[in-house]
Parts: sequence; C-alpha cells; structure tokens
Amino acid sequence: MNEAKFESQLNRFLQILRKERKALVNNQPEKLEELVDQKATFVSVFDDYQGSISDKMKDLIVAIQRQQEENLLLTKQAISYQSMLMDAVKDTMKTSTQTTYAKTYGTAKQAPTTMINTQI
Repeated sequence: MNEAKFESQLNRFLQILRKERKALVNNQPEKLEELVDQKATFVSVFDDYQGSISDKMKDLIVAIQRQQEENLLLTKQAISYQSMLMDAVKDTMKTSTQTTYAKTYGTAKQAPTTMINTQI
C-alpha cells in the first residue's frame, strides 16, 4: 500500500471515529455496533502498512488517538450513567415492594383529628 492510500485510510478511520462520537453523544447504541465492526476492518490495514509516515499522517494519527480517547471517555460516562440509573431503579423497587407486600399492609395509624371541640 502506498502512502496516499494509507493516508486515505487514516482519514476514513477518523471519520468513523467522529460518527462513533456522535452516536455516543446522541445515545444511539444501534449505530455503535455497525461502527465498531467498521473499525475492526482497519486493524489489518494498520498492521500491514510498512511505508514511511509523513507529517500529515502523524497529524492524522494524533487526531485519531485523541478522538479514540474522547470516545472511550464518553463510553465510560454512558456506562456509569446506566449503572447509576439501574441502581436507582433497584432502590426504588426495594422500597416499593417492602411497603406494598409488607405483613402490615395499609397506611400508618394516625391519631384522629377534629376541627370541632366535642366536649361542649
């Protein structure tokens, strides 16, 4: 593979990473699987390249690394948010099942309150 084709592949890979970022920000998991599959096809391209690296290629590689780091942070943030949400749902479910299915079903007994003095 020549330098121009490799540079083109780097550009395509960077575009995929940007699409991945957009899917992460917009919470579109259905698009992520396709993008991850596309990213996987580039592994052999990057492993097999034996040519020289130009300054433009170095800049693209740095941009790819930064975008990949940002996508990783967004992924971790999404996982953390989902985990927090699931914990909140679990806590809510625990609380609601304890009162609904408790042995002493019903509302708590309250002292009667009256608006009129009945001792007259």
